[in-house]
Amino acid sequence: MDEGDIKIKVVEREENELRLEIEGKANTLLAPLTSKLLENDNVDMATNSMTHSLLGNSILYVKMKEGDALEAVESAATSLVSDFEEFGRKYRAAIV
Repeated sequence: MDEGDIKIKVVEREENELRLEIEGKANTLLAPLTSKLLENDNVDMATNSMTHSLLGNSILYVKMKEGDALEAVESAATSLVSDFEEFGRKYRAAIV
């Protein structure tokens, strides 16, 4: 695995809950992803934690009031990409 690679594994998936294990250097992305998930009114809980400090594996846990947790994660990730792209455009415009 390359230093920049991230592997995601579904550890648990139930009707309204999802637990993903993220292998790689994903800690800096999990905080904004968790925050974005919590903006969704259908998300009851979203947390992230590191399982092992030497391995760098993290767990993202999502519990829904209603709806599919995996779809909520995908939607939040897509929204973050859009936010980062907008920030990049504004940043480039500001430094010109």
